[in-house]
Amino acid sequence: MAVIFLTNSPDSKIIEYGRYIAKLIASSVNNSTPPEAFDGIDWEVLYQCATFHNVSALIFPSVSKLSVPAEVMDKFKYDNYRMVAREARQELESRRIFKLIGDNGIPFIKLKGITIKNIYPLPYMRTHSDIDICVSPSDRERCKQIMKDAGYKLDSSIDYHDEYSKDNFFIYEIHSSVMSLRSPFYSMFDDPFSKTKKDSDNTGYVFTDEYFYLSLFIHLYKHFISEGCGIRLFSDLYVFSKNHPDLDMGFIRDILKNYGLIDFYGHITRLCELLFDGGDLDGRYAAISEFIFRSGEYGSPELKRISWISSDKSANISFSDKTRYFLGNWFPGVKVMSKRHPVLNKAPFLLPFFWIYRGFYTLVRRPHSLRKQRDEIKKMNSDEIKTAKHVRNLAGIK
Repeated sequence: MAVIFLTNSPDSKIIEYGRYIAKLIASSVNNSTPPEAFDGIDWEVLYQCATFHNVSALIFPSVSKLSVPAEVMDKFKYDNYRMVAREARQELESRRIFKLIGDNGIPFIKLKGITIKNIYPLPYMRTHSDIDICVSPSDRERCKQIMKDAGYKLDSSIDYHDEYSKDNFFIYEIHSSVMSLRSPFYSMFDDPFSKTKKDSDNTGYVFTDEYFYLSLFIHLYKHFISEGCGIRLFSDLYVFSKNHPDLDMGFIRDILKNYGLIDFYGHITRLCELLFDGGDLDGRYAAISEFIFRSGEYGSPELKRISWISSDKSANISFSDKTRYFLGNWFPGVKVMSKRHPVLNKAPFLLPFFWIYRGFYTLVRRPHSLRKQRDEIKKMNSDEIKTAKHVRNLAGIK
């Protein structure tokens, strides 16, 4: 229901439900009285919107104080209990893995979700699917044996991180740098250990407050310009800022200015104030908000496809871009193919043979995939793409 609602509803309804979710988030993290529901609210739609953005557990403390129909409240309760159990399981396993790595004398930095969750009143409020850490390049190879001995399999290995999994539940990414060498922000987090402090639990390192904020902001930016992003990444910025009022914002602004992000920073921080603290959304911020509320947790698959094939956010998709997309789908790299054929991790030279196998298999068993890809290519200059480009401009991205 949520996806249909968010893609087909009038702008006013999109913003009404989205803004109410933002207010419920603010109420949960500030432990304040939740706002009364707006007239005509459909609680089932609100629940579906919350799951679309993966924030049902985050707003549960607020929702539980409201007069919500029993059948919808049961859904919120189930999500809440499930996230509590998930968090407990992940936390126990992460302690085990961190101890194994630390006992081997390997310093590591905790990245993304495993650290972000701790800025919330309760860690289960901020769900995350995998656990990311960064080690020095010389220690990355040593971690392979540690993870293997811990029962993990190596799913993929790319230029700057290895991905491990166990029991179809635990996923760890061990990085040798915070960003890819190809990232325009690589230098921002170069020599990462010089930008860290010891974690409060004395296991591993975390970024200093200013660099932690920068990592949250860059994470949001990357999703915003590629596939779009939902309310949760904005909540991360809001909660971190509220909990760290003494941040050196001059230092942060100077760095973002050096990377050409100062306009985007200004609009995003203002939007966070309007969404979570209250205020009128004018034309600019209403349009950006609508884009966020429509995106959901994972953004738009179509926008993501476009970001893979074209770095030009203002021009239409060319024939060569579409051709590149077609070839990328039919001849994916080792990282993608090794997820289905693990032998490629050890023998990447076999990749062309698996391309041939993939082609024959698709033609014989999945011919509908060809029609689907044809339709995707036809849609590449759709209104959704044009809207995303317009919103990027409104947000200060040139």
